[in-house]
Amino acid sequence: MKNLDHSAVLRIHPTAVPNKDFYVRIVAEGGLPELVWLSPELPEPSSTELETAIAAEQAVIKTAAYLGQRAAEYPALTDYIDAQVKKASNDPVVQQAGREQEAAYLNACLSIKQKYPKGDKS
Repeated sequence: MKNLDHSAVLRIHPTAVPNKDFYVRIVAEGGLPELVWLSPELPEPSSTELETAIAAEQAVIKTAAYLGQRAAEYPALTDYIDAQVKKASNDPVVQQAGREQEAAYLNACLSIKQKYPKGDKS
């Protein structure tokens, strides 16, 4: 079963203990992982349960990658705060600089949202 690992099995049986209740092994070099079930207390997961758990684990990994990519490219929040402070200034030149800085910050954020839209987690 491609991409089978401990986390998929633990999604089905959260109380199972790796290397006590089960282990995942590779039968041959380049082969697919195989579940070896050892627990007499817990029922062995079916192929369907394992496939569903593997798909759920892969979705979590994709979501984490997507969120990480987005977060890594956002501008620093301190840039936005600095813009707000400048906008609150009594100096019209500083206020204008703050408005421009805020606009640049928002445009940068919007471009990241467009680059990594929420519906596209591939």
